[in-house]
Amino acid sequence: MKHEFLPSRTSGLKCLLLVSILIVIYLIENIFFINIPAHTLVSLLKIILWSVPALVVFKFPAVRFNMPLRLKSSVRWWAINAGAIHVMVLFMAGLLLGFGKSPYNQTLRGILINILVTGTRLTGREISRDYIVNSLAKDEKYIVFIPVAVFMTLLDIPYFAIMNLKSIKKLIIYAAENIAPDFCQNILATYLAFAGGWTPSLIYMGIIQAFHWLSPILPDLKWIAAALIGILTPLFSLVVIQGISSRQTREAKRSPREKENPIRLMLTCICSIVLVWFSVGVFPVYPSVIATGSMEPVIKPGDMILVKKIRTKDEVHLLKEGDIIQFKRGEILISHRIKEVIEDKDQGLRFITKGDNNSSADLEPVTPENLKGKVIGIVPKIGWPALVIRQKDAITEQ
Repeated sequence: MKHEFLPSRTSGLKCLLLVSILIVIYLIENIFFINIPAHTLVSLLKIILWSVPALVVFKFPAVRFNMPLRLKSSVRWWAINAGAIHVMVLFMAGLLLGFGKSPYNQTLRGILINILVTGTRLTGREISRDYIVNSLAKDEKYIVFIPVAVFMTLLDIPYFAIMNLKSIKKLIIYAAENIAPDFCQNILATYLAFAGGWTPSLIYMGIIQAFHWLSPILPDLKWIAAALIGILTPLFSLVVIQGISSRQTREAKRSPREKENPIRLMLTCICSIVLVWFSVGVFPVYPSVIATGSMEPVIKPGDMILVKKIRTKDEVHLLKEGDIIQFKRGEILISHRIKEVIEDKDQGLRFITKGDNNSSADLEPVTPENLKGKVIGIVPKIGWPALVIRQKDAITEQ
């Protein structure tokens, strides 16, 4: 008989008690501890606080997770792969966009305290997550997973950080850079807890947290890059893991477990993420589609150009006659060839541009402020499909 989403009264009350304990801990951390200077005693109190939900859960009757027992080790492997993929993607982003010094205490004493506090906090959270989700859901139901993930995400939001955001723009940036990525990680962690208990979700979240707290350098990302990484990486991992889980759960009753290839899983996720990043312009080189024929025969309508972003004054001064540049006129991106470089004291550096297929030069000179980048490559014919995943302003008019 198929289990339905119908928790017992007893399990519901126990989940309510657990949720209440977590809310009280959140309030203590964000209201009481926030005004107390960092001290070993505060760290000790946090460790004690986050031990409470774990101890409470261990007093409850055990709950059974969804995945068959023979596949329990698979769920742990998925968690290791998902965490490793996330760290690898962050490291790759750092190589491309730069690193910055970690803001966390990197002394031996600081590292040990961070490990103890963060480790206890993670353990208490994941044990609580496991009990709540497996008490409320006997089948794979996102009507349960999503509220659990939302609740766990809210526990990570510093109260005073939100209160200090004075504008809608700052709130949107904070939500994109922090809240949305945390929610996506929590969705994946909730699925792992449902499939294999608190250990896989702790492994996944622990790998990511260990990278942030223990690495002496961290990727120095703009908010949009941080948002894309934080949102897309766990979602891709979730899609892949969910597919493997469904297949192996069906096969578990009739055949030995098919041994998954962790390297293939990692490569699939990373390649998919990199493709989306490239399409939306996260990297120093981004694609742009040509919509008109003013640069024919070199660039034809439907071709995709590869544009290297120009970010510094030195890069601007390296541009010369004959280079094809992309610049902005109002809301339109234009890609034309430099016909003349002009520099004077009154108006500064300017570029006279012209489309190869146009009879005359452009009316307005291009200033450094309007420059987007230099065209470094052309990929014929594949531009139109790329419009599906590019933003509206990526269509280049000439």
